[in-house]
Amino acid sequence: MLAISDHWVCDARIDALATWTLKLEREVLCVHVAPGGLQPEHIETPGEKVLKEITARIAKMNPNVQSLLLFATDIAEALNKTIGEHRVSLLVMGLSRQGLLERLIEGNIPRAIFAQCQIPILALPANWDGVI
Repeated sequence: MLAISDHWVCDARIDALATWTLKLEREVLCVHVAPGGLQPEHIETPGEKVLKEITARIAKMNPNVQSLLLFATDIAEALNKTIGEHRVSLLVMGLSRQGLLERLIEGNIPRAIFAQCQIPILALPANWDGVI
């Protein structure tokens, strides 16, 4: 499962991940959890747009990809529930360059995910160049 945030950019790093998933010979589930409750269908969130772009980019190399958009107040809990429901074996997530003040206001989502997750996590640093 690839956890996608609003900050991901559809670039060469996505191509590297797509190539890597082909080697694993496993299905890829791209997931974005938008904060909050249900949103009107006609309004596309920034994360939804990024999710569509990344899923389409991976699909060019690995057609065995699906996407899932969720809305939840607890992002880590929603990801962990999805991991269990889809029997995910590895979580891949990107780390942001979020500063201390932003983490205090928004919370440290990666830390919550690390604390709750029961499967291996591949965490990609914000400055990762896309080489695996």
